[in-house]
Amino acid sequence: MMKLTAFDQVLVYGGTGPAGAARESVQLAVAAERLGYHRFWVAEHHGTTSGCGSPEILVAAAAAATGTIRVGTASVLLPHYAPLKVATTFNLLERLHPGRIDLGIGRGPGAAERVTRLLAREGEAPYHEKIAQLLAHLTAETDLLPDSTPPQLWLTGAGAGGAHLAAHYGLPFCLAQFAHGDLRPDIVELYRENFRPGPFGALPRVAVAVRVACADDPGDVRLLRAGLALGATSTGRRTLPSWDELHALAATGSLPAEEPADMSVLAGAPAEVSERLAALTAAYAPDELAITTLCPDLGLRIRTFELLRAMVPAASATARS
Repeated sequence: MMKLTAFDQVLVYGGTGPAGAARESVQLAVAAERLGYHRFWVAEHHGTTSGCGSPEILVAAAAAATGTIRVGTASVLLPHYAPLKVATTFNLLERLHPGRIDLGIGRGPGAAERVTRLLAREGEAPYHEKIAQLLAHLTAETDLLPDSTPPQLWLTGAGAGGAHLAAHYGLPFCLAQFAHGDLRPDIVELYRENFRPGPFGALPRVAVAVRVACADDPGDVRLLRAGLALGATSTGRRTLPSWDELHALAATGSLPAEEPADMSVLAGAPAEVSERLAALTAAYAPDELAITTLCPDLGLRIRTFELLRAMVPAASATARS
């Protein structure tokens, strides 16, 4: 059975505010556990429309509110931080919640250029060196404590560079499919072909992160598609459109035109999304799926994860065991 991750970008919608976005993320973790998801991940972003600049704090809150689901990050933005600090933070989380903490790392900017400059530090090592340092710190600290284990480590990337690094260091790899309009099985195959076993994995392991806009009501699907289009042009906004705002735009005929369907988002009614999900899993044969959505209504967001949970058994027939 293919494992499922509920992946939350902790987006701030009109009227919710950053505090509300963080609280809703914890509620989503509780719902994901109830629905039988294997993991709950949050993303790190800074500025504008995201409420999660410190993912380790939200991971701690979500882990405390749940009891069995694995909790972690889609990608701590390692270029911004000292690897030792990241290692000690996530080792501590693992000790508080044994066997339940994931540390996903990545190098996407996660912020506008001006914010990235504020996060940057002089004399920082290149990304690949920071990965090596992080692995050394994680294993060195746990080696000193025989009864402890490190968090499960993942590398998230969108291209060949990330795939190469994950393979080189023997790490599980999560492909950010939502960054691509087309399927890119070549990236995953590059990872599998070059994988070298290491202390964090003896065999290659692939997750694919997909963005989904799915609802029972076709009208809701139309609003979700519009929210995706508006989110793509939200530069400079501090919040994304709320559900009420989208309804108001629909009432005045002001919703943006729907973009042509591609694989950056699996959008549509359940039957349509299920068909596209089957095509995706056939192309990648992933071990896991990480599902995110751009949806301002928490109840509908949870319903999306419920609908996807029901679709996965069919898709799993094409996945690697």
